[in-house]
Amino acid sequence: MSAPLGRPVTSRIRVRGWLRTESPLHVGGLQHDPSEPLPIAVDGKGRLYVPGTTLAGVLRAWCLGTGEIPSAMDELWGYESDDGEGGQASRVIVADALVTSTTATDEHGVPAKPLEFDVLEFRPSVGIDRVTGAAAPEFLYGRQVVPIGCYLRLELDIESREDADRDEARLGALLAALSGRQVRVGASTSKGFGSVRLLDDPLDVVVDRLDSPEGLLAVLRNDPSRRRTVASLREASSDLPPRRKTLDVRIDWAPNAPVMVRSGAGGLFVDTLPLATRIDGRHLTLVLPGSSIKGVLRSQAELIERTARSLPARSAQTGEPAARHSAAFRAQLDQLPAVRALFGGARDDVGTRGVGALRAEECLASVTIPQELWTSVTGFGDEVRPPDGDQPPHMPEPIRDRLADLGLERADHVALDRWTGGAADGRLFSVLEPHGVRWEPIRLSVDLTRLDTVHDVGIALLLLVLRDLADGRITIGAATNRGFGDVDILDITLSGGPWPEPVSLANALAGPAISSLSDAWTAYLAQEVS
Repeated sequence: MSAPLGRPVTSRIRVRGWLRTESPLHVGGLQHDPSEPLPIAVDGKGRLYVPGTTLAGVLRAWCLGTGEIPSAMDELWGYESDDGEGGQASRVIVADALVTSTTATDEHGVPAKPLEFDVLEFRPSVGIDRVTGAAAPEFLYGRQVVPIGCYLRLELDIESREDADRDEARLGALLAALSGRQVRVGASTSKGFGSVRLLDDPLDVVVDRLDSPEGLLAVLRNDPSRRRTVASLREASSDLPPRRKTLDVRIDWAPNAPVMVRSGAGGLFVDTLPLATRIDGRHLTLVLPGSSIKGVLRSQAELIERTARSLPARSAQTGEPAARHSAAFRAQLDQLPAVRALFGGARDDVGTRGVGALRAEECLASVTIPQELWTSVTGFGDEVRPPDGDQPPHMPEPIRDRLADLGLERADHVALDRWTGGAADGRLFSVLEPHGVRWEPIRLSVDLTRLDTVHDVGIALLLLVLRDLADGRITIGAATNRGFGDVDILDITLSGGPWPEPVSLANALAGPAISSLSDAWTAYLAQEVS
């Protein structure tokens, strides 16, 4: 008798559910024009989607935990031998995930409402040269993102063999992590992107037993007893590798002056708008991107270490090519090992190049702006636009009053001619300033496992940055040299690492853990850097 074809399967676990985007999401696609922003992936039918390879990669990475044993999940997720002569296909089958505006499906279970392209948002980013304080050459870029409140279709199967109970427990732990927003998807996750949450409903989890006549009949009859809950899947031991250790930071704050990040587009009635993001189908709010928060913290961290080492930042000379300035800026970012470990590296020629251990989440304002009001301010979709070179038209009183109720005011600014003392020609501009807007806490997290050997040094540097933030030495957002960005820190709370229980920054700086951190920082500064 010939051997049976295929691999042996005793049971199959099937999951059908939805992931909701809790922060912007970007999974890169093919770029046709280098002048365009980084595009999002689309499938063969031109629909926005997240490839199954992307989802499988992040799910496998979560299962591996600390990654100390890279082969720990080979039996489940598959592997290829080093010599290329052996290996095993993954027993986890992850389908491509369509991006949709709702959780509706048709009669075949296919998502009914793929997300339209006009819902996508644009996020600009720029690098600030540490010497000039201006935008670094070749460091202005942007990307398209899927906004908050959209959905990804999750379709996942596990084909089990002898140890079906352990597979169920591992899947249960994975689904619980998705429900708890512990798994990130896509690019720029250290800047707050890619947070998704598994919805409890609709969620269909089915376990089919395929090694007995009763189990096969239950599949054919669609027996309700096949359905399981996430809690019931976790009854057995999952035997997962050790989990990654993190330090969480919560910063409660209030603005003393307008705090905003500029939008990449102007408005119909104002020249400069604060950056806004969608929070549901009909409302928006202001946002401080994780990239902006992480950028100001990194700049302060570099200032601290350079001051302690008496090590100035170097820049290319005036008149040199843009590529030389760009290379000098990368060298600034990568010169300091502690900063690089905490915030990430930039150059390919640095052996320790990689993502940093610190993640800065997006910070949303507490204000809720109706979509129709924001559309009337931006002018998107309106036919009436001022001719190029003309000043924005007068803002109608009803729109101005509605914005004022939300804490937003139009302010006009003008540059004065140094010779005449009058208004300089063509230098009148307006800004929609958030004067009375409250904000949610700023949230940071540090992957202590990634810090590894510089664990204490990285925490010490972070504490110094947070101390300066609490003392009012750090401003946030745009136009900080023109009176914007001044903030009042109400409280900073740390949890994790040396502080298993939540502790305030003041108590952490005065606590017993600070001694070893101080010694590590002092020893680190005694080391030379190139």
